[in-house]
Amino acid sequence: MLIHKHTTNQDKINPAWQKQRLILIFSLIMLTFLLPMSGCSGKKPAVQVHSGEEFTIGIGESAEIVDQDLTITFVEVIGDSRCPKDAVCIWSGVVSFQVNITYRAVDYPLALKQPGLSDQAEDFFFNYELTFRIDPYPSASEPIDPKDYLLTMTVGP
Repeated sequence: MLIHKHTTNQDKINPAWQKQRLILIFSLIMLTFLLPMSGCSGKKPAVQVHSGEEFTIGIGESAEIVDQDLTITFVEVIGDSRCPKDAVCIWSGVVSFQVNITYRAVDYPLALKQPGLSDQAEDFFFNYELTFRIDPYPSASEPIDPKDYLLTMTVGP
């Protein structure tokens, strides 16, 4: 009696190759879950400075004051009513913006203002003096793209 076994392409695959294929599939699945958690979210890393050092960050960027357990994130410009440099105004206006200060692992949203005619402004957060300015200064002929705003700041005890 002759028994004929029907073989398929699946039966001919090398067992070592099957194992490698499973490892590859598993690795791709793990990458899908791990990449978003690994800091590859497109967010720029924090600028690292010491207290008293000036730093400049754009919207969505952060600065870490390494010797104070303090991180400042420039969240958004709330409003900019400063009198354009190429215009005549009866009011100098003000630029207001939001930062998020993380101090000892606690978040503190903070709105700050810079008067239109001043080169910089000051405010206080706990025992820290915040000196800051927002650039660029408005021009009547060239509107500011929100992504072009920069916060220059010094944080000192």
